[in-house]
Amino acid sequence: MKEIITLLQESITDNVLVSSERKELKSLIQSSRLSPQDFNVLRSEIFKIAQTHSQTIPTSNLLDWVESANKLTLTKPEKPEGNARVLFSPGTECRDAIIQQIKLAKFSVNICVFTISDNEITDEIIAASKRGISIKIVTDDDKSFDTGSDVNRMAKMGIPTKIDGMRGHMHHKFCVIDKETVISGSYNWTRSAADRNYENIIIGTNVRIAKAFLNEFDKLWRDLKPLN
Repeated sequence: MKEIITLLQESITDNVLVSSERKELKSLIQSSRLSPQDFNVLRSEIFKIAQTHSQTIPTSNLLDWVESANKLTLTKPEKPEGNARVLFSPGTECRDAIIQQIKLAKFSVNICVFTISDNEITDEIIAASKRGISIKIVTDDDKSFDTGSDVNRMAKMGIPTKIDGMRGHMHHKFCVIDKETVISGSYNWTRSAADRNYENIIIGTNVRIAKAFLNEFDKLWRDLKPLN
């Protein structure tokens, strides 16, 4: 903000905001990512600068300068890129990221995944449950009985788990952590997904998007049956 005000003060000395000064100020304002409150402060500073020169600069020139300077405050700040990450397999990136997000959970992890058989992920789910994190799992009934599936083991340990009973599959692959962080993509939570398959996940924190996934999770949780 200080640098912007300094440039404005310098620009008024020749009675006009020239094109090169406008471009420099516009670029600086965009890169500074000012808040709405900052823009209000900036507009106030523009009038203060004009007021200090009201006796030395012709009124018409001063009004032109104020108008040009104020137009710069209408510049839209650059949109932040957000915090979403995209990861791919084969390789351990997806698995490691899933494990890390579960470790960071503060109160809840809602898992809705076609199949879970990666012991490293399963161990972290169990560890989270033991430290008091609320865990719920929705998964596919057919896949839960595959060789190597960890779903029954977690259910027997008291982690609430529900399965579909349909001819089709519960084919979702998403997880919502603390009602704000979403993990979603093609990646099944399996060893083969890490070792052999071309898969992906995206991880991001967005309450609105998380709510949409939670609505779907809650619907399934109501409709599906517990794993006995």
